[in-house]
Amino acid sequence: MQKLDILLADLKINIEHSYDFMPEFCKKYISSFDTPDITAKTDEKSVLKEKEMVPSAPIEICESLCIYRSIGEQLPRFDRFVFHGAAIEYDGKAYLFTAPSGTGKTTHINLWKHYLDGKVDIINGDKPIIRVGEASTVYGTPWAGKEGYQRNASAPLKAICILKQGKTNNITRLDKKDAVNHLMRQVYLPHDPVSLSKTLALLGLMIENIPVYILQCDISEDAFKVSYNALTAN
Repeated sequence: MQKLDILLADLKINIEHSYDFMPEFCKKYISSFDTPDITAKTDEKSVLKEKEMVPSAPIEICESLCIYRSIGEQLPRFDRFVFHGAAIEYDGKAYLFTAPSGTGKTTHINLWKHYLDGKVDIINGDKPIIRVGEASTVYGTPWAGKEGYQRNASAPLKAICILKQGKTNNITRLDKKDAVNHLMRQVYLPHDPVSLSKTLALLGLMIENIPVYILQCDISEDAFKVSYNALTAN
């Protein structure tokens, strides 16, 4: 078993791993410290089970996913959770776009990059970490989806946008109840009951302070304008 220290979401994390993939995968986050906040590890049984679910995935990728799950189980102790979404930074603020896989998160954030040329950076394309408090913060992670869009960076969260494919472009701000119902599907929910309860409390607190919108959109410039105007207002 090999060990690797990384600094992720302002937490000191020690990873125990079997394959040489992890140091290269986490190279932007490598650190050194004496006492970790979190020790993340997995076992052969869990890795093989992951492989059964995704037979085409290399075994080292399966191990990395199991390790991230181990981290996700422990994050709520530090007021953080893993979120399924694409996070961008614009004008010093983070904007988070979420939807079921294949719905167009990457396409939409690329519209922002295109029409705000040089002013948008992608923090993470698939699985950022969010720290929740009176102000919430989005952190990049190496776990970034097939495109690998990620930076070792963070920014205060300004707004969340849920994407739906459509033939017209319109956006609506959700009330807190509807926001919770939509976003709960995109948050990593730990198996441990205490961590699960904390995660749900953090989600509720985040929605108290962060506006959540649902955007029906195509892939046009108008789709960008509709989301940009709503999310950056105020």
